[in-house]
Amino acid sequence: MKTDGSATCWGSNSSGQATAPSGSFASISAGDNHICGVKTDGSVACWGLNTNGQSSAPAGNNFASVSAGGGHTCAIRTNGSAVCWGANANGQAPAASAGTFVSVSAGANHTCAVQSDGSIVCCGLNTSGQASPPAGNNFISVSAGSGSNDTCAVKSDGAIACWGQNTYGQTSPPSGSFDVVSVAQNHTCALSAGGILRCWGYYWNAP
Repeated sequence: MKTDGSATCWGSNSSGQATAPSGSFASISAGDNHICGVKTDGSVACWGLNTNGQSSAPAGNNFASVSAGGGHTCAIRTNGSAVCWGANANGQAPAASAGTFVSVSAGANHTCAVQSDGSIVCCGLNTSGQASPPAGNNFISVSAGSGSNDTCAVKSDGAIACWGQNTYGQTSPPSGSFDVVSVAQNHTCALSAGGILRCWGYYWNAP
């Protein structure tokens, strides 16, 4: 996203996912083969693969954030309610969820969200425990793996908690204080409070 709010994309464009529409965006989220963004007017626009309806965003100008996952998408409205659309074979895309939320993340086949009280709730596939979050009311954001069965979240003190598949150590975070975390396929990266990028998990370019 550019400073003027326009979106620009690059890479594979087999389903039109790298052909961004015009308009001004406040945030964007890239999924496996589709991308969604919240426009400055509060509406959601999606483009790319739509075989499961993952790019068919609901109408309205009351969205605060959006997260594009594997074959589904979730968003939080300005009133804190959450809504998902797209693939739902594992219950990962409920049309509506009770409660109010501050953060949501759509993964490959599961979804996790931080509630307004700081607790985390998850739904969808749970074969590796990726949808079984730890207890506690001290979380501020969450990231569900879009390419693997794991999830990580940032606590209010900056510490990171992870759960789910740990084949490559992707759910074994380093100690320290972090501002944001992002779970990818078999690895995880986080930005520390001091602006240092830390990553862990599978390292395909290892000597």
